[in-house]
Amino acid sequence: MRRKYNLKVDIKKNICQNMKIARKLKGYSVDEASELLDVTNEHLKRIEAPNVANYISFELLYIAMNVYKKDANFFFNNPSENEKILK
Repeated sequence: MRRKYNLKVDIKKNICQNMKIARKLKGYSVDEASELLDVTNEHLKRIEAPNVANYISFELLYIAMNVYKKDANFFFNNPSENEKILK
């Protein structure tokens, strides 16, 4: 039986957690990453927090893909898969 997804929540949660993983993989602090992404520190912190109702735009996702040198699959992946790369 297929798992029911609350797409809005599941996708946002994956993207948010993977944004944080991508930042850590590049070795950027929140300050450094927010400057490169052209957002405030607080905005980036809210994006990276999976339980905060703050959504990421496609434009910012595209910028993040370029800054972090990751493709879209990385951001939509299950974060547990990407966390393995951190270890």
